Amino acid sequence: MMVLEAALQEAQKLGRPVSAAVVDEGGHLFAFSRSADAELYSVRIAIAKARGAALTRFPTGKKSPTGNDRSDHHAIAITLAAGTDSFVSIPGGCPITVDGQVIGAVAVSGAGNHDQTIAQTAASVIRK
Repeated sequence: MMVLEAALQEAQKLGRPVSAAVVDEGGHLFAFSRSADAELYSVRIAIAKARGAALTRFPTGKKSPTGNDRSDHHAIAITLAAGTDSFVSIPGGCPITVDGQVIGAVAVSGAGNHDQTIAQTAASVIRK
C-alpha cells in the first residue's frame, strides 16, 4: 500500500490524474487506485504494465534487458506473442526489488511521459 500511495502522491504533485497498480512477483493484482479524473482506459493499461514489469523483471518500454532499443515492429511482435497481459512495450511499469529480488511491480498510466518516473519513484519507496 505504501508503493501505491507513493505513486498517487507523485502523480498528484505533477498534477496528473492516473491509474496506479501494484502486483506481486507473479503479476497478480495486489492493490489498485484511480484518480477521479483519470481516463477509464488507463485502468487496464496500468495493470498490464505492472504485470509485464513483474513477469519480465524489467521496466516496461521498448528497451530490452540488454539495453537495446527495440524497433516498433519488434516491440509489437513480442507484445502480441507474449500476450498483452504479460508484456507491454509502453513505459510506466517498474519492478519492485528488495535485496536483488523482484517482489512485485508498480505501474502508472495516464501521466504520459511522466508514467515511468512516477513508477520508479513509487518502486523506490519500499527500499527506504
